[in-house]
Amino acid sequence: MLAPATAVASRHLPCTINELLRQCRSVQQLNQLHAHLLVHGSSAVCVVAPQLLASYCALSPGSGHGALCYARHLFDGIPNPDRVACNNLVRAYSNSSCPEEALRLHRRMLRLGMLPNEFTLPFVLKACTRAQAWEHALAVHAVVVKLGFVQQVFVGNALLHSYSSASSLGDSRHFFDEMVGKNIVSWNSMIGAYAQAGDSREALMLFREMRLKCLLADEFTLASLLFACSQEGNLRLGRLVHCRILVTGARVDLILGNALVDMYGKCGDLWMAGKYFDMMPHKNVISWTSMLCAHAKHGSVDAARDWFDKMPERSIVSWNAMISCHVQVGRCHEALNLYNRMQSLGFTPDEVTLAAVLSACGNIGDLTLGKAIHNYIRDIFNPGITLINSLMDMYAKCGQVDTAIGLFNDMHNKNTISWNVIIGGLAMHGRAQDTIMFFRSMVHNSSPDDITFVCLLSACSHGGLLEDGQYYFEAMTRIYNVKHEIEHYACMVDLLGRHGQLEKAVDLIKDMPMKPDVVVWGALLGACRIHGNVVIGKQVIKQLLELEGISGGLFVLISNLLYETHHWEDMKRLRKLMKECGAKKDMGVSSIEVDNSIQEFGVDDARHESSNDIYAAVDQLSCHLVSLHASALQPEELFVED
Repeated sequence: MLAPATAVASRHLPCTINELLRQCRSVQQLNQLHAHLLVHGSSAVCVVAPQLLASYCALSPGSGHGALCYARHLFDGIPNPDRVACNNLVRAYSNSSCPEEALRLHRRMLRLGMLPNEFTLPFVLKACTRAQAWEHALAVHAVVVKLGFVQQVFVGNALLHSYSSASSLGDSRHFFDEMVGKNIVSWNSMIGAYAQAGDSREALMLFREMRLKCLLADEFTLASLLFACSQEGNLRLGRLVHCRILVTGARVDLILGNALVDMYGKCGDLWMAGKYFDMMPHKNVISWTSMLCAHAKHGSVDAARDWFDKMPERSIVSWNAMISCHVQVGRCHEALNLYNRMQSLGFTPDEVTLAAVLSACGNIGDLTLGKAIHNYIRDIFNPGITLINSLMDMYAKCGQVDTAIGLFNDMHNKNTISWNVIIGGLAMHGRAQDTIMFFRSMVHNSSPDDITFVCLLSACSHGGLLEDGQYYFEAMTRIYNVKHEIEHYACMVDLLGRHGQLEKAVDLIKDMPMKPDVVVWGALLGACRIHGNVVIGKQVIKQLLELEGISGGLFVLISNLLYETHHWEDMKRLRKLMKECGAKKDMGVSSIEVDNSIQEFGVDDARHESSNDIYAAVDQLSCHLVSLHASALQPEELFVED
């Protein structure tokens, strides 16, 4: 341990400053030494400032922002800092919560005529990656080329990682192919980049090429291959990678064990995922979260919740997986309860958390909480494109589509999802002409996909735009090279059916390259009911009864068609079939916001804890209204016979 400052002073520095600095294990001890040097005058500090700066920087990753503040204060007091001092501070900032400061220091070095070296540039590139400063990374690449550091493998690996993180896979591969002295880190970076992109085929091709060059794969190589398999859900390839691990006798450490659990879980083999989880001698929060995500991905919400409750330690990723899982299966109130619990335990939500919570708000129409999240984002975040898309979706689903349009217009960068959200929001609210207008703007800026056309055709259907709908359905494949999916056929069947063109709708179904599902037949059946076409309706009924999973709502639709066309006997037989199948129509639910809380209710609904009081209040209100109406009548009107 470092002796207290007074003891050091009394012994007249029995050892060198460097030896004292090596003994320092905390910021407090460095401060003691720094204070002692200040007592001996500023000249004493100037002599050892670079060594003291390096010690503060070395302690900064584990001691928070305090050590870095002391280091920066020292650095600013050095009259002419050398490149070593600059490198130490750049490295410290690149590993800190403010990597942008490393980039500012780098620019300052260049302005002072101090050229970076092979030790500076990797940390500058790391700061570019962490700060997502891709233009700065391109400028650094130019500096690397100009100063002749392209052949330095550490600099090259940093450039590879930066391009991969920026999703510039083509640039990353181009640079990789030109690298001269590749090492295992270089190959791992490139294989990992393809794995992140979900391209398991290219990742495997690189792995084979690496083996031909007699480079031995390490746990990071194998973990990247397993990650590629999990991204694609490629269980067959994942098993082959696992076999290679077993054949080569590779040591399955914590990283590789987690990758195996994650691969089997995401590929749907929950039994193998659980088996390897149990076999792991050491587990961390990633291990537990992988099992949680495996159950969540495959819809086992209750099983995922059991894992979540048993976790000895939770991370923000664990909370995000649990919240998103509940949102995906429609259990939005439980998702919001989890979000409130997460905050009460001191976890700070990130963009993934907020996107899931905004989705829950949109699904249940909780505009109050959605606005509160929006205000929180304004105060805390510089929101990315994903979070703004989630905000637009929430506002559109909560009925404030013009607010969503305002957010959309303020976006500097829009992707296909941004356009789909706004087009879908307009379609949802029946603004068919506006939907077409935004689509026409979209094709000049972004490529539409299958979801875009579902929204567009749905808008045409509900807006009665038959010619526009037919044009865009044909243009999908002919102009925009988007394949027709079953959802697009369902929209067209609904569009034709609403206009009474039932024979054309039937012909379209016959020409479908895939088997029609309940949604397609349901759209045609709805049109049959609107136009009273029992002949086609009976054909549809026959098709529907042959399908599994027909809902109670469709049974009711069929029953109403038979009733309205006076086919009493057929209706009776159908009602009997409904009873035998135990089919019931799902209750229609309305919602209302009371005291910033969403309350749901339906006909004869007794789910609410205060339902008895609510119905009693409704009865009292009804009686009160009847009495008011009676008192308003003239005496002679009370005795008028019906």
